[in-house]
Amino acid sequence: MLKRYLVDEVTDTRASRKQAFKLFTDAANWQNWCSVVRHARLLNGNWRPGALLLFVADLPGLPPAPVVVRVMEYKENERITWGLHLPFARITHRFTFIDDGQGGCRVHQEEWTEGLLTLLAWPAGKLIHRFDTRFAAEYAAMF
Repeated sequence: MLKRYLVDEVTDTRASRKQAFKLFTDAANWQNWCSVVRHARLLNGNWRPGALLLFVADLPGLPPAPVVVRVMEYKENERITWGLHLPFARITHRFTFIDDGQGGCRVHQEEWTEGLLTLLAWPAGKLIHRFDTRFAAEYAAMF
């Protein structure tokens, strides 16, 4: 199956893994610290596999774009994965929280497409990467 990574990067924070995870999971607060998120919230309950996350991406020069994804994996203080999985097409975004051994937390962010979505999303790959890296940088600056 055709696969393309849009982002595969690690962001260092000065927060503990628990603190970093807590800020990240407060989706309703994202727009208060992240310039590329206009609005975000869980649509059907708490973080758990099957929950739906709505966020409105707000990249400079583009109209706001609402995105709804399904939470596929949730391990408290360790990992969150969400995405859109259709027959023959997927996009997956994973965040893994790792102790750095010095009291801080490293956040490994991966986003990739598979199948037909790889071809369809190819033109938007740079925009998605720009969104992901900006989100990560502004997140790390909160600590």
